[in-house]
Amino acid sequence: MTVSVVPGYTVDGLDRIRRSARRLRSRMESSAGTIRSDSVFASRRRMILAVALQAVIGIFAVSTVFSLASGPAAYWILVWCVLDLFVGAAASPTKSIDLARAPLLTAVGVTATVAILATFTSAGDIAPTVIVDEGDRIVFIVGLWGAAVGTAFIRVLVPVLLPKRRLRIVSAAHGGVERGTIEMVLGSRARIDSDTFVSAILTEVVRRDIELVELTFSVDAETLRGLSWAMRRRDVELYLPIIGLGLDPARMRALSATDGSGLLIAPSRPGLFSRGTKRIFDVGLALLLVIVFSPVLLAVALAIKISMPGPVFFTQTRVGLDGRPFSIVKFRSMIVDADSQLKQLLQSQGAGTQPLFKVDSDPRITRLGQLLRRSSLDELPQLFNVIGGSMSLVGPRPQRDGEVALYRGSDHHRLGVRPGMTGLWQVSGRSDLGWEQAREFDLYYAHNWNLKNDLKILLRTFGAVVRAAGAR
Repeated sequence: MTVSVVPGYTVDGLDRIRRSARRLRSRMESSAGTIRSDSVFASRRRMILAVALQAVIGIFAVSTVFSLASGPAAYWILVWCVLDLFVGAAASPTKSIDLARAPLLTAVGVTATVAILATFTSAGDIAPTVIVDEGDRIVFIVGLWGAAVGTAFIRVLVPVLLPKRRLRIVSAAHGGVERGTIEMVLGSRARIDSDTFVSAILTEVVRRDIELVELTFSVDAETLRGLSWAMRRRDVELYLPIIGLGLDPARMRALSATDGSGLLIAPSRPGLFSRGTKRIFDVGLALLLVIVFSPVLLAVALAIKISMPGPVFFTQTRVGLDGRPFSIVKFRSMIVDADSQLKQLLQSQGAGTQPLFKVDSDPRITRLGQLLRRSSLDELPQLFNVIGGSMSLVGPRPQRDGEVALYRGSDHHRLGVRPGMTGLWQVSGRSDLGWEQAREFDLYYAHNWNLKNDLKILLRTFGAVVRAAGAR
């Protein structure tokens, strides 16, 4: 049992925390301002151990079955091992109980596949190497399910062998801390400043290789949002009293403890498999839409070329994922020197103080441009941004440097996901929304995105485009 008591911080103590946090950030943050995940922290060690042990089981099962049966039986065991290793490595290392189901489900899938092939005798003539001989089926079943049960047992056992390291944040020391829990006392002075509060906890998390942070008192939503974001690169979970968080319920589950109930919040970044699937989905659907809308793209380009002087396409530097700039492509809907007039128009309307530059009754938009904007056809060339990887189909809208310069606090979190052609605020009112409303939609998406919600937003986008809701 290790107890770390951090006093209620004097002014000098706060200065020391700030200096320590700056040194930590200088070591751990990249040029984009995000923490590098270049260390093998505790949750990753648990995953590596689980994968290594199940690989040993897989090799033993394949070699044993191969020595007792003909080739196809061992090949099917190998197929199962590859599938299960993929599932185990791609899933979140914090969901150990869910991972125990994976080997059993993949064993069901392989068994069912072999059974279906065996019922069709003609399959043996076409591909005899995939048919398990009748005399080898008992060996195959025992080997497959023995490996599956052994792997499931390992995935349940590993969290016991490597228990989660918990950091409990308290306002006063209580004593009697259970094994694996470190108690950190933060007084009221330290909780006043959100950045200091988050930096102090992050310093302790990195130093002690913590996997779960437990808050025993309520904090405001902005502080909690910053803490959750700071923990994302290390896959650290948060446990806290039930308060209004503005988080997707899919990221939370209730837990009961001897001293009360709370919520377990999953890391705000989905797993590698989900991120890869989103990218594949983006590229595939964008390519399909380019093909489907190619006649429209050609017609709009010709209409712009004929109706107004200047280039067909409008390109502008926007701020994308992790603050990296990129060139966004749109059909031109304004006069040629539109950007040079923006600052004056914003000043005249008093609209340049918030990070959402909007000009009411914009005189720079051409007659054809109004039609393109109301129908959202001016956005179609951004499909090429999606294919190139600078944008996604769904995400926060990319903003200009001048808008990003006005960000405060957690506004920067919207840069932690790839910007999109459509998003929550686009299907909820678009230009009819003010900055505060648009900000909340974008921050909610950045913290809670998943593939299911992306599909819902895409479906709602078609309706919003048809209604021209909020289009200007």
